[in-house]
Amino acid sequence: MDALPDGIEAFLRDNHVVSVATCARGQIWAASCFYAFEPATASLILLSSQDTRHGQAMLASPQIAGTIAGQPESVLQIKGIQFSGHAHLLEGEEATQAYRLYCQRHPIARLKRSDVWRLILDEVKHTDNAKIFASKTFWRRQS
Repeated sequence: MDALPDGIEAFLRDNHVVSVATCARGQIWAASCFYAFEPATASLILLSSQDTRHGQAMLASPQIAGTIAGQPESVLQIKGIQFSGHAHLLEGEEATQAYRLYCQRHPIARLKRSDVWRLILDEVKHTDNAKIFASKTFWRRQS
């Protein structure tokens, strides 16, 4: 796997809310979730019940897309990520390790256990207008 560019990795570390879009059985849905970045796999770890509408959709059709962005006051401050990837419901030791990582980032998650998902990033576009207006960095996972 090609390493994520430094700017993308830093942005993923510095933020913690992802908007995930799903589509299954002809139904589209989106959800905002807290995440923990897992750099070794270029993935986002999130907790969400598989009984949620987006959880059911990810089980039926794991292809996802999403965004991570702040709420800037000016177009010159826009920084964000757009991505496509696929979701996996984790089990066993894999889920345990990912849950630990998530709880390091979001300790309150220890209060209520939930299903653990890995959103594997396949393609990323990072925009950083604060760096240079309309600056874009692209990354794609190599098979």
